[in-house]
Amino acid sequence: MAMFSKKVLVSSIGLAMITSTLSSMVWADEDIEVLEAVTLQAQKQKTNENFAQGQLKQKSNLGILGEKKIVDTPFSVTSYNTSLIQQQQAATVAEVLKNDPSIRITTNQGHLNENFKIRGFDVNHEDMAYNGLFGVAPYGRIPTEFLESVTVLKGPNALVTGVAPTGSVGGVVIANSKRANQDLTQVSASLEDGGYYQSGFDISRRFGENKEFGLRTNAVYGQGEHIIDGMDDRHISGAIAADYTTDKVKINFDSYAIRDNRTGGSPAMIAMGVKDSKGKGVTQLMSAPQGDLNYFPHLQGGTVSNFVGLSGEYNFSPDFKTFAGIGYIEKQYAGHLFGTRMIVTDLDGSASSQYYRVASKEHNTAANTGFEAKFDTGAIKHTLALRADYLTRKYSQHTGQGATPVTFETNIYAPSDQGHMPEARPNTAPLGDNEYVSYTLTDQISMFEDKLQLILGARYQDIDTKNLQKNTSYSDDKVSPSLGIVVKPFGENLSLYASYVEGLSEGSTVNNEADANNNVTFAPFQTKQYEMGAKYQQGTWLNTLSIYQIEKPSTLTTAYQDATNKTLTQITTDGAETRSRGIEWAFSGELRYGLNLMGNVAYSDVELTKASLSKGVSVEGNTVFGVPEWTASLGLDYAIPLVDGLNVTARANYVGKQYMNNANTLELPDFTIVDLGARYKTKLGGVQTTFLANVDNVADKKYWEGMFNENYALVGGARTYKLGVTFDF
Repeated sequence: MAMFSKKVLVSSIGLAMITSTLSSMVWADEDIEVLEAVTLQAQKQKTNENFAQGQLKQKSNLGILGEKKIVDTPFSVTSYNTSLIQQQQAATVAEVLKNDPSIRITTNQGHLNENFKIRGFDVNHEDMAYNGLFGVAPYGRIPTEFLESVTVLKGPNALVTGVAPTGSVGGVVIANSKRANQDLTQVSASLEDGGYYQSGFDISRRFGENKEFGLRTNAVYGQGEHIIDGMDDRHISGAIAADYTTDKVKINFDSYAIRDNRTGGSPAMIAMGVKDSKGKGVTQLMSAPQGDLNYFPHLQGGTVSNFVGLSGEYNFSPDFKTFAGIGYIEKQYAGHLFGTRMIVTDLDGSASSQYYRVASKEHNTAANTGFEAKFDTGAIKHTLALRADYLTRKYSQHTGQGATPVTFETNIYAPSDQGHMPEARPNTAPLGDNEYVSYTLTDQISMFEDKLQLILGARYQDIDTKNLQKNTSYSDDKVSPSLGIVVKPFGENLSLYASYVEGLSEGSTVNNEADANNNVTFAPFQTKQYEMGAKYQQGTWLNTLSIYQIEKPSTLTTAYQDATNKTLTQITTDGAETRSRGIEWAFSGELRYGLNLMGNVAYSDVELTKASLSKGVSVEGNTVFGVPEWTASLGLDYAIPLVDGLNVTARANYVGKQYMNNANTLELPDFTIVDLGARYKTKLGGVQTTFLANVDNVADKKYWEGMFNENYALVGGARTYKLGVTFDF
């Protein structure tokens, strides 16, 4: 067995403490090299920025558009704050986004990779952003212990973020790191009912005569069984944010280091309506199994992510500033992380599955630079910005399926103990060498005392990718224009908005010798979104109503005949289209003193307006799989009047019926999940102490949560108990 070699970059005593813990750990099975990392940014504490008892932020950082109030933004934006993360004991970004059931997670609860569907389109874990940059988020999922907030920008938006590395256009998920904005010394611990225990610290200080120097460091260690019976997880992370901030200059030095190791189990996804390698399968929907059953008791796998970054800005005057930033990440995975799926072969629940062993290493560098200038032309105010972005992704990956998979038989209601991990290590080879360069120009126009605001902008995007295993390359460029308008006809509290934005994803290459367009690479696909809505804020209340339509092109495969070449049986073109239409209403506020609510309702209609044949049958006009027509949530937070410091919470999430396939022949039933919680704030020995208790899926409901891929349904999570405590010294 191979031991890990460790490269440790020590930049401070705090970082040394964190990284020495990481360096002392040995992962016995996988050959993963650990680098050290460092990243974050600093920002001064601001007041009156939050709604919903501080759980939602009033402002969001939207890249080249800067920090904007939600009510002044012509897009659908939600920013969940650190208080929500702590109160709900949300361990990852996916657990934060459970507050909006219209955002469908397409991997199971507890999966090491967290993927989503937003407005009917995929948002993959590779395409989550960290502090506004693509390519530098941790591998698979983002833990919350070093996050200040999680921002969701729904729909495509090349203006704000540019092209996502793997082409996601459903929306943008931005994880924002904690800052040294106040003095803080916090120690926390939590325990889940399976025995998973996690503890950590979060320390923040500002130094100097004018508090111009800031340092924030936090770390956690967790290990034990949770979510799935017998599944043991080990999670270690550490992060540092250092800054130098004055009226003229701001310099931020940031880093994080993360290791996740999993043995003895995994969440699962189950296929119905397909056949295994022996031709066995079922053609009907099976009832959902218990959510904590362990189908992969011999599984092993893990990930490592390490990041370091530096950013800054300089204000030449109150109306002109320049900025720049650079970040570097190394991340890797090995073992059986994904492919935890089974194919049902009989109506009694019999199923077949496989153990895999795969591996990958990735080295990414992201950078940006630009300027922002404010000036007036008569009564019209302008904020003009120009920004250049750069991202390079170089990665190696297992060839084929990795090590030869080991097939085994099981049952979705009574899992077996058969199978084992492949003993051989997978062959790996360089796979991708991709480069993304873009230039963005925007002009934010304001007039009539900000009652009319316009956003005019365009992003030029150049894409250059190489598949080193197939010896193919791709290069193209596109311009994505955007337009937004905000009108406040009745004062500051109500805004009406409309916008047109585009999303960009690289064109695909046909790889089928039976296709008349084999080896043809199509131009980048431009997804278009039209949105209009209204936002209202008054006191503690924030309401957002949005109506949208998205048109996403893709490839279309149809039957083909060639009299001179009988081997050609199909032809692929770029004529397919998926259209998403919907209405969303999000609301939060105080119903009466001590009683607050936060909720949303969404209607979605996602249709294959132009589509390929599916098994020889047209699916044009059908609903896209995995997208429920209706979703809704309602959360309540009540301060018990007779017990000072005690709050009780309840949240109900409703998810409507959703198809399992584009043929619309199988349909998952709707479900409602109820979560309960409580927190109690008091002082113990002069130390501010908060006790937390949460129960997810309090009824222990068996349900199909959603879809991973066509015909593969996700097993919903079982009831989970969580206890936690934080001490603020």
